[in-house]
Amino acid sequence: MIVEQDEQIESIEIDVDDIEWNNEIANALSSEQNYLIGDWIDEPSLWVTSKIKFSNNIWDISSKLHSRVLYFTPIRTKIFRVLLKHIAVRDLYISRKRKRNSTVYKKIIWIREFILYLEKKKYMYDLRYITPEIVNEYVEDLMKVNITKDTLSRKLNAIQKFLEEINIAGYDIDLSDYQKTLNRVSLAELKADREVGKTPNISKRIFKQTVKCALTDIMDDSLRIQDRMMACQIVILAHTGMRKGELQRLEEGKLRELSIFDDKEKAYFLEFFTYKTTAAKGGRWTETIAYPETVKAYQIIEKVSEKRRAFGKTTYLHVNGNGKRYGDTAFYYSFDGFFYRHQKEIFNNLSVFEKTEVHINKVNSTFLMYLGNSVSTTPVIGETFFTLNPHQFRVFMANRLKEEGKGLQWIMKHMNHMSEEMTKHYFRDDYLVQETLLRRASKDGNSLEVDSNNQNSIISDELSEPELLKAYQEINKFLKKKKFNIFKDIDEIIHILKYNPLRESIVGICTKQMGILCERQYRLATMEKWYYLSPKVPNIDSFDFTYKRFIDKAKIVQHNKELVQQDSKYLRDYETEHRSFIKFYQNRVLPEQELVLSLLNEKGKDYIVSFYPQLEAIVSNINDVNKEIAKWASKLILVHV
Repeated sequence: MIVEQDEQIESIEIDVDDIEWNNEIANALSSEQNYLIGDWIDEPSLWVTSKIKFSNNIWDISSKLHSRVLYFTPIRTKIFRVLLKHIAVRDLYISRKRKRNSTVYKKIIWIREFILYLEKKKYMYDLRYITPEIVNEYVEDLMKVNITKDTLSRKLNAIQKFLEEINIAGYDIDLSDYQKTLNRVSLAELKADREVGKTPNISKRIFKQTVKCALTDIMDDSLRIQDRMMACQIVILAHTGMRKGELQRLEEGKLRELSIFDDKEKAYFLEFFTYKTTAAKGGRWTETIAYPETVKAYQIIEKVSEKRRAFGKTTYLHVNGNGKRYGDTAFYYSFDGFFYRHQKEIFNNLSVFEKTEVHINKVNSTFLMYLGNSVSTTPVIGETFFTLNPHQFRVFMANRLKEEGKGLQWIMKHMNHMSEEMTKHYFRDDYLVQETLLRRASKDGNSLEVDSNNQNSIISDELSEPELLKAYQEINKFLKKKKFNIFKDIDEIIHILKYNPLRESIVGICTKQMGILCERQYRLATMEKWYYLSPKVPNIDSFDFTYKRFIDKAKIVQHNKELVQQDSKYLRDYETEHRSFIKFYQNRVLPEQELVLSLLNEKGKDYIVSFYPQLEAIVSNINDVNKEIAKWASKLILVHV
């Protein structure tokens, strides 16, 4: 039997902006003065909203965009459960003006994980027994699994939130005793890890083969409707670079025709609903250029889904047999099913580089149900197959447009980004990695130069810094193990460092160290010179990118300054870069920093994280951020200029 229903975990959709809060109760329960001090704590049957009682152990906080259900049932200890509910009420109520609640949801889930660890692993049901040693053991367990620094940092912040709540509840706990454990991830590590964790691009061969197979499928009347619909989705995804959620919410009748060249030719635009990078309540409508393949795929999915849409009385295009929009899990199984059916056409004879771009999934019983009889031979549970990630098509599109010579503003608009910094985050450039390795290579090219007496002052200076010396050593371990020569194997080295998915392998370690070393590499940011010349209205939406760019550019300018001292031929480049950097500092960094500090002082950290979750790492380490900005401003004479 083919499974074509929305996931069981999908719940009634409620617009989180329109939740009917019982303001008096919600305000009281979110107040720090609400707790009853002592050994007894209350879990009253008060209506926090029109649909949720505080005493309920299942809270539906779904919205039009996301299905979210909070389960407190697994928590046996009343005090733990009540503490977590207070956190949930406070964060949700404070962030009630937000369009999404995913940040709050994840935080609650991570705190619940910690609580269940206390109960099930440590048999602990009393707050008095939580110690720095217990928390440290939990963190050590987290670090044993393949977890990114970014996720670890967020989980540690969630634990800190829980410990702070214990204090609010009136229990004596010295938070300073936990700081060594909870501050394990530095900003530098976060930056390096985020670079490593970027979604890999797709090789042109795999991209072309995928689109070719999808175009064949959409015209094949013998295929199941759901298979043809997914093929249409993949063609649209490949030519627009939409986000997966935007693709899932495509609606009928949104293809717009425009006459051009004196009505001799036609151009097409596809309207779709976006929800991520927008300040509008509940999202907004936007559009993208529809190329011929996009038009063809859209028209076919409109046609094949027509009866289903009529049955379900919906305008969504990607719907199941009951006329309901497919949930995330159903989408992914159908998406993977496409690639399973086309393993030989798309993934046959993968090169070493291509293997680093694909994902490996296993066949399970649920996947078999979605696959049904769409393949001639029955798959074996446990067997592996190659697939891709929907977001890879978005990365491919951004880099393809850049290769075609499209300007940054044009790409930003097509990708539906709110800032150029976000668009640049998608670019996968090889130049910096190549320059970093070649400029530091030993004479034979088998390693990076590690002789501290080397006449190259840049290398000798870097080797004097412990962090950079470690980077040299780790990269050399990688080169030795893989038997690579920098001069002969530079292309293969770059591909492996960029796309290897195994973060804890020697390759992953090397990649992280490369990220640190690349920050010191000489690179003229030609594309950015004109961007920061004029003042702009401060907006903190992308201050995380602004701060990252500031640090990157500061190190580049400092490097150029040192080059000038060795050879005056670099003076012109240095002066140009320095002037650009001053404008960037004056017109972007300072205004955005001041706005962040003002909001932090006036509204607090939780408020900022609620509205700008991407700034969590920044505001959690705001003192370090301020010191770093001040240090470079002083060092490069950016103050009072």
